[in-house]
Amino acid sequence: MEPRDARAPPARLTRRILVVTLVVLPVMGALVARPRRYEVDGRSMGPALRPGDLVATGWLPFRDHWHRPGRFERWVVALPDGTAGLKRIVGLPGETVAVIDGDLHVGGDAVLKPPAILAQVASPVGPRCGLGAGDTAWSLPPAPILDDDPDEPDGPTRLLLPVRDAGFAGIVHVEAVGDARVRARVGPFAVTWRLESVGRHAVVAGRLDGHVVAAAWLVPPGDAWDGRSCLPAAAPARWDVTRPWPGSLPDAGATAAPSLGLALVATDVPGAAAIGDVGVWRDVLYRPAVAGDARWSLTGDAHLVLGDRPVTSRDSRHFGPLPRAALQHRVHGPVSP
Repeated sequence: MEPRDARAPPARLTRRILVVTLVVLPVMGALVARPRRYEVDGRSMGPALRPGDLVATGWLPFRDHWHRPGRFERWVVALPDGTAGLKRIVGLPGETVAVIDGDLHVGGDAVLKPPAILAQVASPVGPRCGLGAGDTAWSLPPAPILDDDPDEPDGPTRLLLPVRDAGFAGIVHVEAVGDARVRARVGPFAVTWRLESVGRHAVVAGRLDGHVVAAAWLVPPGDAWDGRSCLPAAAPARWDVTRPWPGSLPDAGATAAPSLGLALVATDVPGAAAIGDVGVWRDVLYRPAVAGDARWSLTGDAHLVLGDRPVTSRDSRHFGPLPRAALQHRVHGPVSP
């Protein structure tokens, strides 16, 4: 009879350890892999995010520690005062970033926001308007627009600044396939689209970050406006048209927003297309901090972070750039509870 090794665990104990391992490890893995959620506290990331909203990381949030932050991403960051905040990455290591006339400049050039980011940071200017039956055109002459905020309690008491980067967003309903064409006007510029798909089309144009921009896309089923954005749903990642706003134009240095217009210029079948609601938007106006910098050279692993609502945000304008180690998690939202 072979002598028994006293150091070997009984078979029954071995099976118990195996069962516990098979149960505990998946649970621990699920806890580590599942997205983390954060509740928004404050108005610095409005208008897209409001107090009480939830934002979430992606699956396997620990991967964010190795993710290279990209411009315009929203991150939960460790602030110098020991608290956590939600900010947007606007400057990357090695760049020279400046706030000039309310716009972000990197290396001397204005940074153009894509439509999907504009949908998060732009604010509505007044209510949307609906055209009357049979109307085929909408227009707005040049007008002064201020960086007011109806959600800000002390908005009427602070100094309001003019915003020249503004535009419009409209819905065009196409009921039948044909040669439905619409034309957008921004100051002296005109852009024409041929809308060939039946459904609701978003048409967006304006002056933005030193450019005239325009885009049109098919709006998915559901609400055309999500209530958090002044742009229709499903804003794309790129503009259809981007042209530098020439400095030689008479209004190149003007503080008023440009003239705007949207018109249905052709359709094969009468009544096959119609313009629906149209709303005016204004871009975020970055204000230099009263006692802070307006120009930063990002050396090493420094990142510049700003809030989407500058008048209520404490960010890199006040405490300077943050190191990569302060960027904790990339988040998306708002998400459902």
